[in-house]
Amino acid sequence: MMFKKKNTIPFEIVKKFVVFIAILYLFDYSVGRILKYWYFKQDSGLLYRTTYALDSTKAEIVILGSSYANHHYTSAPFKERLHSTFYNAGRDGNYIFYHYSILQGILKRYTPQKIILDFNFEAFKKDEITYETISSLLPYYDNHPEIRSIIQLKGPFEKYKLISKTYPFNSLIYTIGIGNLEYNKTKRNKNYDEGYIPLFKTWNHTLTTDTFPRLYDLDSIKINIFRSFLLDCIKSKTQLYIVVSPSFTKYTYKDPSIQIACNIANELNIPFFNFLNDTEILRHSTFFADRTHLNNEGAQVFSNKVIDRILKTEKVKAFSFVKSQ
Repeated sequence: MMFKKKNTIPFEIVKKFVVFIAILYLFDYSVGRILKYWYFKQDSGLLYRTTYALDSTKAEIVILGSSYANHHYTSAPFKERLHSTFYNAGRDGNYIFYHYSILQGILKRYTPQKIILDFNFEAFKKDEITYETISSLLPYYDNHPEIRSIIQLKGPFEKYKLISKTYPFNSLIYTIGIGNLEYNKTKRNKNYDEGYIPLFKTWNHTLTTDTFPRLYDLDSIKINIFRSFLLDCIKSKTQLYIVVSPSFTKYTYKDPSIQIACNIANELNIPFFNFLNDTEILRHSTFFADRTHLNNEGAQVFSNKVIDRILKTEKVKAFSFVKSQ
């Protein structure tokens, strides 16, 4: 009778493999801990502002949004005219997933009096880029369970990738290094004004008109996150204002994302201020640093226009309340 020899993996190979995995894990854990330490040791710069927004700000007025928010809302008018503390938590190149995550971190700690969400043109467009930008939240996965479901939208294997301790930081090594330099701290602190980042260039070009409607697929996940953002503000009893910032372009058609956002805001009785085609601002190219962003002078004008609308809205609301009594 013939017996076939079973194919077995030699014990030495298994042993070497286990040792290799153990070394790899220890290396990943050690490097990850070091990167995490230096990441959260920063006290200025881009990455620090996200940490501060999630973990520390107690401002009565909080600005949320992308680069429009970051560069269009300066602190002085809000503090002086609304008699409130202020923090601008906008971040360049980040969108509704980021804004909602920062909101979750804030509401977990306290309730601001007012939140201003700067809403982007084409914000509900279906694309992959927006999901890639969720990477900016990866360092907060361990300490902020309230935003894990948002981070996991980045991809189906994200929660498994995050077993690695270096993964959240592996594209940030250079930025972490810069953020810990004394030169960077001095430079940053000189220009930072409670999160607001001023732009000082001037855009000396003629106004363009966009007459071509952009057709794009809508992302239902983004729309649902936006609705959740509004509902969470209502539930927490913080007054939310949604604002569409101007760029140096006149639009002759209605953007589908802005229309949907406006409809949801109206349905939930949330003030919605659309400055996209504001004639006063568009008359002055000197208010802009480039075609899409206001410079410091323009931000001063725009901030005051937003405050005017807030005060008018609150006056109407107060009058309606008194009248109903």
